[in-house]
Amino acid sequence: MTPRVPWTPADVLQILLIWILVVLLGQLAFAVLMPHGPIGPEQVEIDGNKTMLTFFEGGTYEAPGGKGKFKFEQARNQLILEPDAGDPITVEFHGTLRDRIGILLTNLVCLQCSMVALVFLLLRKSKSHWRAAFGPIGRPAFRLWLGPALFGMGFVLPAFGLHYISQTVLVQLGHEPVVQEAVQMVMTTEHPVEVGLQVVSVVIMAPIAEELLFRGLLFNTIKKSGYPLAGMVISAALFALVHGSLALMLPLFIMGFALAWLYERSGSLVAPMVMHATFNAINFTFIKLSHILSRLLNEVINWLQSLTENAG
Repeated sequence: MTPRVPWTPADVLQILLIWILVVLLGQLAFAVLMPHGPIGPEQVEIDGNKTMLTFFEGGTYEAPGGKGKFKFEQARNQLILEPDAGDPITVEFHGTLRDRIGILLTNLVCLQCSMVALVFLLLRKSKSHWRAAFGPIGRPAFRLWLGPALFGMGFVLPAFGLHYISQTVLVQLGHEPVVQEAVQMVMTTEHPVEVGLQVVSVVIMAPIAEELLFRGLLFNTIKKSGYPLAGMVISAALFALVHGSLALMLPLFIMGFALAWLYERSGSLVAPMVMHATFNAINFTFIKLSHILSRLLNEVINWLQSLTENAG
């Protein structure tokens, strides 16, 4: 059984409103202090070929074959090139290294760390502490650490299967397959600082912050009102919704329900945190490796094609 929380629904609502305000202010500050967009030399992929372009303030660029104007749409990860001679070209561009690191740091501080800090402030306001509100941390080791880690590993394949089924159904209904922006960032990241920040965000801070929010606050508060099953369903549904992907709604809802069940079963919020972190770590590793292997395979195919052409 989960511990009895020492706060009221009004306290939780206050925390959520403050958290949303912090997130919005962080995003606004980042947009004002660090305007997005390429400045200086940047490599972009045009028609399958990597080309070095030089971007200037004022929205102009120079390329080996000429110059023109550009527009950058951060929300869509698109760079629109308008050459002086020729038709406009839209290419995929995930922002400069500075932009990407800035986004990661903003999310880490304002989205994830702020939630952790606000929960600890709530504990202090309620004159409570972690163990009283969220259960034990260290022992029993199997129930809180090893078991949930195995549970997280075991959920990976079913999640892939549910995602595939959802994606197939959506395509049949006329929806275009969409890759999550977070997944795209993980796939295209190569700089060690960026990779390190992604690991901290995805594998460590996201499980802690999200479990505090969805299971620690929302599920616990609804359960305290006398509706434990409704708490599981509502917290799982919101958990799936905030990830912003139709194809992931079903697997994330089931995962959210399983995380709430694990919390209830173990009596500690550490258990769903460990399961969540294990699941994220495996997915992060798979995305990185699959992108690297795909790129290597393309290079091998191109090399073999060049050998064939030279032999001919």
